[in-house]
Amino acid sequence: MTAREPVVPEAEWGKFLRDTEEAIRRSAPREPSARERASGAGVDGAGVGAPGVDDGAVDDAVGEVWCPDESPAAPAWRQLDPAARVRRLARFLGTLTLLLVLLTLFRHAQPGMPSP
Repeated sequence: MTAREPVVPEAEWGKFLRDTEEAIRRSAPREPSARERASGAGVDGAGVGAPGVDDGAVDDAVGEVWCPDESPAAPAWRQLDPAARVRRLARFLGTLTLLLVLLTLFRHAQPGMPSP
């Protein structure tokens, strides 16, 4: 065979072979219904802020369990002071203006296109 076949480690193949539909369903997070969200109870009866997967289900999880490791790079809009909001808005408008100018220049630079 001339095409290179991907090399999959034996541990990955073993995990693939051991996965069953029941294990996948047990480890998948469940979103609460509208009635449960309105009452303020989570899936497991805890509060709304409780995580959807308890620690016991992580050991039985299929695949890699995602956990947020880092915080967002920039603060949210509502957390900014007025001067920082003006700077962020000016940066956005400047980028938008630059993009429009470049698009206009490239449109006029195309051969065969009549300029207005």
